[in-house]
Amino acid sequence: MVHPEHCQFPFPLYPLCMSLFSHIGEAMIDEAIASGELTPPPPGTKLDLEAYFQTPESWRMAHSMLKGHGFLPPEVEQLKQVGEMEAKLEACSDPDERLRLQRRIGEMRSAFQLAMERVRGI
Repeated sequence: MVHPEHCQFPFPLYPLCMSLFSHIGEAMIDEAIASGELTPPPPGTKLDLEAYFQTPESWRMAHSMLKGHGFLPPEVEQLKQVGEMEAKLEACSDPDERLRLQRRIGEMRSAFQLAMERVRGI
């Protein structure tokens, strides 16, 4: 919540403006639901917050914003690339190409592990 001392307008207007912003925000959400752009979860659905709390506290807001706009952290992109390379490896019959793919997958997994250790502060 924004504290009154950080506001650009006189404090008596603070509750009025926040109320106005709340109404505008609620109207925008209702409009997005009505247009099908936003679909709320079914009632009683439990939120999975495990990934949220595994993210370091100082990164949570940035990660939430990026995830909400369809951007993935580099580590997730790396895992996707590893999965694609493993699929190529399974389909590959050339021994030299298989060896090259296996090495590259190993390098990418090692880089991923190092990135995870940096994130966790190990």
